[in-house]
Amino acid sequence: MIIRYIEEKADKVLKDTNCFTIPVDVISCASGMGIKVNEVDLEEGVSGLFVIKDKVAHIGYNKNHPENRRRFTIAHELGHYLLHSKETFLFVDKEEKVLYRNMESSSGEHQKEREANAFAAALLMPKDLLLEEIKEYDFESGKKLPDFLANKFNVSEQAMTIRLTNLGFIDFGLF
Repeated sequence: MIIRYIEEKADKVLKDTNCFTIPVDVISCASGMGIKVNEVDLEEGVSGLFVIKDKVAHIGYNKNHPENRRRFTIAHELGHYLLHSKETFLFVDKEEKVLYRNMESSSGEHQKEREANAFAAALLMPKDLLLEEIKEYDFESGKKLPDFLANKFNVSEQAMTIRLTNLGFIDFGLF
């Protein structure tokens, strides 16, 4: 199943790059894989891009976006690199491959965008680390669990809520 494959890929990246921490240092993950990461002045509707030029992978992220969105964008583009960079439809010309993260990406309308989003979620919010934090969470604190975890993992509350739902934590009555 593709979801299990994506989860395993994300876990491998975290372990291979020594990034299995809270919050995940997504730039160190990319650097550990030999990928160059740069902030770019992009228009508002474009969050980031992934380019392979001269056999070197580059990720650019919109420097004007909030930090948690920039982190998700970098992780999303890493997903494209690991899951989709060998596919020929990505070629713009013989020298470069390009994928942009834009409004369609965040809506998850296309399969490859959904896969890159799933990878980003698995990378930034690893299941095992989430479980550890949930065990330590004070359910009497009055703070919503997704908000508490979002702050710890430096992601949006929306991203955390989606991740917890996709992992089945919410459906199984853990919250």
